[in-house]
Amino acid sequence: MAITIGRVRTILTDGDPLLATPSDVADPAESGFGDELGDLAATLADFRAEHGFGRAISAPQIGWMRRVIVCDLGSGPRAVCNPEIVWRSHEMQTVWDDCLSVPGRLVRVERATSISLRWSDETDAEWSWDELGPDMAELFQHEIDHLDGVLMLDHVSGPGDVEPMSRRAELVDAGRTVSVGDAMAEQAVRLDARPR
Repeated sequence: MAITIGRVRTILTDGDPLLATPSDVADPAESGFGDELGDLAATLADFRAEHGFGRAISAPQIGWMRRVIVCDLGSGPRAVCNPEIVWRSHEMQTVWDDCLSVPGRLVRVERATSISLRWSDETDAEWSWDELGPDMAELFQHEIDHLDGVLMLDHVSGPGDVEPMSRRAELVDAGRTVSVGDAMAEQAVRLDARPR
């Protein structure tokens, strides 16, 4: 089932108490679920069109308190429901993070260099993606933080960890691997399909 693009919603920004609240388990059978997914997809597309970046958005960023991420990594919007990190590498990476909910700032964070991820989609089919590369590992750790009520600002440990967005090309783009195609579509494995 494809996500039907919905309406653009306001993105909550740091200081909003909902962003510090852990999300509830997502149930694709819940009334209005498809509409909320569509709104997430529309909001991400609108942000990307205006700002030139943005690979994913989590449900709490529009005030929908469910464990849902919508990402668009090159082949259209995809739903990632109830994601779980089932493995983390011991190796760590330091990255400059940007966020739709923290406008105008970049934050230096340390994250696992690779993770393995399990989730379900909007049809409740289960998926697996093992040993994500550094770029995708950073992205999904960031988005799962949102689902847990954690912002990148919560990772600030000292002076120099926050920089202005004007340095994005230098700090983020220069260090980010450019993916060819949609790695998620190419590498994720469908584990089952449970009819609802």
